[in-house]
Amino acid sequence: MFDSLSRLLGRDRRRLEKRLQLALRAGRMAAWEWDLGAGQRWWSPEMFSLHGLRPEEGLPQEYLSLVHPEDREPLRRQIEEAVRSCSDHAVQYRVVWPDGTVHWLQGNGTTLCDEAGHPDLMTGVCVNIDERKAEEADLHFLAQASAELAALTDSPATMQRIARLAVPHFADWCAVDMLEGGNRFERVAVAHVDEAKVRLAHELHERYPPDPAAPGGAWNIVRTGRPELVPVITPQMLEASIGDGAYREAVRSLGLHSYMGVPLLSHGTVLGVMSFITSDSRRVFTERDLLHATDLAARAAVAIQNAELLDTLRSSDAAKDVFLATLAHELRNPLAPIVNSLELLARAEEPRKLLPQALSILRRQTTHLTRLVDDLLDLARINSGKIELKREPLDLRDALRAAVETCQPLIDRRRHSLTVELPGEPALVRGDAVRLTQVFANLLNNAAKYTPEKGRIEVRMELGEGTVEVSVSDSGAGIAPELLPRMFELFTQAPRAAALEQQGLGIGLFLVKGLVQMHEGRITAQSAGAGRGSRFTVSLPSAQDVVVEVVPGEEAAQARSAKRVLVVDDNADAAETLSQLLELMDHDPRTAHDGMGALARFEEFRPEVVLLDIGLPDMDGYEVARRIRSRAEHAVRLVALTGWGQKEDKARAAAAGFDDHWTKPVDPAKLGEI
Repeated sequence: MFDSLSRLLGRDRRRLEKRLQLALRAGRMAAWEWDLGAGQRWWSPEMFSLHGLRPEEGLPQEYLSLVHPEDREPLRRQIEEAVRSCSDHAVQYRVVWPDGTVHWLQGNGTTLCDEAGHPDLMTGVCVNIDERKAEEADLHFLAQASAELAALTDSPATMQRIARLAVPHFADWCAVDMLEGGNRFERVAVAHVDEAKVRLAHELHERYPPDPAAPGGAWNIVRTGRPELVPVITPQMLEASIGDGAYREAVRSLGLHSYMGVPLLSHGTVLGVMSFITSDSRRVFTERDLLHATDLAARAAVAIQNAELLDTLRSSDAAKDVFLATLAHELRNPLAPIVNSLELLARAEEPRKLLPQALSILRRQTTHLTRLVDDLLDLARINSGKIELKREPLDLRDALRAAVETCQPLIDRRRHSLTVELPGEPALVRGDAVRLTQVFANLLNNAAKYTPEKGRIEVRMELGEGTVEVSVSDSGAGIAPELLPRMFELFTQAPRAAALEQQGLGIGLFLVKGLVQMHEGRITAQSAGAGRGSRFTVSLPSAQDVVVEVVPGEEAAQARSAKRVLVVDDNADAAETLSQLLELMDHDPRTAHDGMGALARFEEFRPEVVLLDIGLPDMDGYEVARRIRSRAEHAVRLVALTGWGQKEDKARAAAAGFDDHWTKPVDPAKLGEI
């Protein structure tokens, strides 16, 4: 009977032990006991594997010898406190395996006391928490990295800091390679604990740049936009992927062990690649590591973009400061000869002798002032998208001829030779004749200004397949290579040329590019370098399917007739000089300087045309126009005369009853239209 009972108890014990083993394996745990009275210990088989030991080696003499030196004393104190108080305990600590690797364990146990209250038995379980600790460390690292990256404001420093943050937490090596021009990588940052290896990494990248044809690596990451993971780099992999023997040996000497490559992505565009490599640590990257590396790269991409945006804003700020200084200088330049000429006329005993020269100076300098103001207005319109094109079929040769005619005085004054080659057949495009003339005049003016006297300027128009191409070449100052990519950016200017008559505001080429693009064309700049001339080429889509209609113009004598004209402007000088011009054109003008005066003059004078300023002291020009329209008993043409030329200004003028909207100063030739 006792034998049977013994067998039953033995079978139950084995069954319970088996269940305990299954439960421990399922929970990835190990069990242990410590008989405090007898000083005996017991470990389940799993406990040995948690410490990198084999069961046949037996239990260690002193458990604390397996614990990381930094954690031994804290663990000893916690165990002693649990024994003293017969309480539960929960501890986290590191153990060092025989192979030198460090692992985290969590121990949970309890201490049992006998009837007298003396500690009798301690029992508990252990579990490996390497993954949990790694996850906690990674999340802490990413939070710290985000904070540091957010504080960086310099793009190169940002990328170097990114690499350094990753070492040694993520990897033994970290490199940042940025995509340049879509066809090459620039290594902008490398980090490693050994500075000599950092230099080696840069040298290897220069000597052996990434192969675009390789099935894996940086170019594959750029093509796919997806990260790559190679848990273990084997000699066979190096043999298969690196054809150059010297390069393969150099890589092999680095002892590369595991690799991750992740894209620096911004709005779906790959900016570059971050590479993480282990060597001496022998760490093997996992899918979890790849997720965190991808997260870091995403944060890095944002930091890089923010730093680049700040760099751009700084450059823009500096450029605007230069622009404002240039604007003040360029406005004073034409004002000086205007003031001097007027003073000479006022002081001269016989001003009539000085009048021809003074008139020439005044006309030239006021034309320059008007061009400066027009450029500023066009800049505002292009930046706000409010510039309007009156596109219609036209022969581009006419626009080019008009531009040459406009610039001929400056070309002649600087004694340049000008060659113009035009095709024998019409160069038909759909465009705004005024704006296209402005484009070519700007290019010709630049060529004339930036070419020393007696230089050469060549203009050539060629018809291509579906395009019309116009090039303006000169033998002038040329463009430095570092400036060439930025020639069409806002506020960009070449260094001041010697003997330059009028420098300009540095916005001309920006306006030219904007106008060309609005015509669905493109413009490029070429130069062999400073002092070697330059060439600007405009390409526009042709319109061979249209015909330019030529409408015979009426003779000036038939188109013109004397008119009664009322000029209303609170600036008395502006009103009087405009009235005198109209009188010279055989019109009959009258003036008024405020709204009520304008209405009174309108009743007594009954003008056929009213040139009406908007900014009047008592009521604005819109109100004056509405009152004139309400009381006019005869046909009258109302023209808004104002410094405001935006689209909404024209719309408001039309709503108030104006027939036309002219911006100041009015071209005298335009007065003929009345």
